[in-house]
Amino acid sequence: ALVLALAFVVLDVAQAAAPVLSAVHRLPLRSCARGRGARIHAELPLRLRGGDGDGDGGKDAQYDSLPRESKVYIAKMAEQAERFEEMVSATKSIAKMGVDLTVEERSLLSVAYKNVVGARRASWKIISSIQHKETDEHNLNLIREYLVKVEKELSDVCREIISLLGTYLIPSAAEADAKVFYLKMLGDYWRYLAEVASSRSEERRVGKECRSRW
Repeated sequence: ALVLALAFVVLDVAQAAAPVLSAVHRLPLRSCARGRGARIHAELPLRLRGGDGDGDGGKDAQYDSLPRESKVYIAKMAEQAERFEEMVSATKSIAKMGVDLTVEERSLLSVAYKNVVGARRASWKIISSIQHKETDEHNLNLIREYLVKVEKELSDVCREIISLLGTYLIPSAAEADAKVFYLKMLGDYWRYLAEVASSRSEERRVGKECRSRW
């Protein structure tokens, strides 16, 4: 009888807590912007484990409806938390607004992509080094497949920032120093793309594409 009574108590508590648990799916992020004392209200839907995922497109789209200052705040928070994929999504959303980025926004964008690409470049170099030392043919096949996966990830991110630079950032830059900043980034990411070209023909194709565009 005691066990049954306890079971009813637990059930009552669970039912009472259900509305509260449902409400935390969307919590406002409130913070004071540094140096301004303004309150930023960023309603970012929380993705709970086991929930419905909607892929990378959905991950990026969740930032599109946010105010610009909220995107900046989230990018800064993601940087401190070392969640650079999300930092990329936030800064990319700012870039796609087609506005002239502030010095702080340019810096956040650069840091985000540098860390995401840097991690993949480091992985590529390590796997390439392992490939050069390996002699077993079966293992070499495994290494080549893994290397192709990393190369594709690196190539996709490089092409993404190259597209952002050419489509939004360089045309929107009002000052000469901003254009120089973006052109340097552009050169860097074309170079990273050429580094992982898997063959001489691919390397020539990347070089030809770079020259035809710029």
